[in-house]
Amino acid sequence: MLHMSKDTVNKYVNEYDGQRQLLLAENPKISQDEIVSSFMDAPKYDSSNRQPVKMTQTVVSLIQKCLDLNAEKRAKGMKKQQMKIIDIHAYLHKLGYDVSYSSVKRQVRKITQAAKEAYVKQSYSPGDICEFDWGTVKLDIGNTGYRKYQMAVFTAAASNYRFAKLFRKQNTLAFQESHADFFEHCSGTFHWMVYDNMRVAVRQFVGTSKEKATDALNRLSVYYGFDFRFCNVRSGNEKGHVEQSVEYVRRKAFSSPDADSFATLEEANVFLAEQVDHLNRQKSGDKPAPYDVFMLSEKAHLIPPVQKFECCIRRKARVDKFSTVSFQQNHYSVPDLYVEDEVELRIYGDHITVYKGREKVAEHPRGFGKDQWTIDLCHYVRTLKRKPGALAGSTAMLQADAHTKNIYEQYYSDNTKGFLDLLPLIRDEGPDRVEQALRELERLTISDKSPEKVSLMCQTVAEKGVAAPGVDRVSIKTQQTLSDYNLLMKAQKEKEERIAV
Repeated sequence: MLHMSKDTVNKYVNEYDGQRQLLLAENPKISQDEIVSSFMDAPKYDSSNRQPVKMTQTVVSLIQKCLDLNAEKRAKGMKKQQMKIIDIHAYLHKLGYDVSYSSVKRQVRKITQAAKEAYVKQSYSPGDICEFDWGTVKLDIGNTGYRKYQMAVFTAAASNYRFAKLFRKQNTLAFQESHADFFEHCSGTFHWMVYDNMRVAVRQFVGTSKEKATDALNRLSVYYGFDFRFCNVRSGNEKGHVEQSVEYVRRKAFSSPDADSFATLEEANVFLAEQVDHLNRQKSGDKPAPYDVFMLSEKAHLIPPVQKFECCIRRKARVDKFSTVSFQQNHYSVPDLYVEDEVELRIYGDHITVYKGREKVAEHPRGFGKDQWTIDLCHYVRTLKRKPGALAGSTAMLQADAHTKNIYEQYYSDNTKGFLDLLPLIRDEGPDRVEQALRELERLTISDKSPEKVSLMCQTVAEKGVAAPGVDRVSIKTQQTLSDYNLLMKAQKEKEERIAV
């Protein structure tokens, strides 16, 4: 039936009967399936009794000696001076032992191998757990060359929804601001936040398994109402979602050509937000997109939103003789009437505000270099009116924008007092509009360029846009308005003189 010779059939029948008798003799209760399986399995070569020829006990002892030396170096803080496996192999060859690299590698693994770790799959409730971590990104921002920037990454455990933002440094302000922005973005707060042992979150270790949180983390926790926990040391798998997200977001956002150069950090963050939103809306196989899971099932379970946390450092400072306050070796101007007064600085991630009591008296973009001076020309009007000659070469004028400089050079170079009177209007209306108003006054052959007339012309410019050449109805109306204004001011002055008499 099988189209085989009788001798071939007899051969296999006899082998089967012999194998069956041996197995029954060893185990009378053996099943028929096991007898068939043992007969059908291909023959195997028994190498269990083979002994290594070149990996002698002496060689094993030398390898153990090298590993013990590595342990001593680690204890002394000399981790970077340990012997690698290739170094141990070279050391054995130097001693005259002809053993292969693979054999040394296998023996090292046998000596150092610990019990294999098993992982327990977790299930997460919507809105329950979110993980946080930092990642380093090298970017060229402002054409200053490639530098390291810190990327704060959040990943929701249930939906795998991601959020990321770039900062200049990994410090307390960036830590708090990233959380405030994330919770505002989500319109709610997760019940638990998971961190590794980062310095901005852990203030002190108590024993081997207990950490004390920093004041910054405690304040966030109390304000937003979430609990937190820390991973065990060197156990990144305990927050595996965000560990993968840091690498994934960094690679997807900044690996393509021309995706690592930006004019400002704000532009880089806008780009990063767009990329992360695109990743959140992508499906993975049959699974729904993280954005859909978050919006449909997770967002409703978040802690209700509260007003955004104010992320700032508050410091007391005294205004120096240059009418500036300093923070981290950088100077920021305040109005000159506060010289030698004590004020409060509120330092944010990207700007600094100055308060005198409850009044905000100055605000500047934050400097990140050293010995930088950020000066607002309007802060020195009172002093410059007494010392007008100091204006031209002042740091304040050097830092002024091009429109403000042009206004001074073209219209007020011989009238410093008039320029100083105009500064509040430049601050309120903007130098571009004031410059347009001055051009319009010049076109209408009006020589009086007092702040009042420039202010009226600013309103006209705002109504009709940029002035066009030629005299139109609006220009005629403007001349009439200015003429009426002159008469009004003259009458008002005469009235005041009569009252004074």
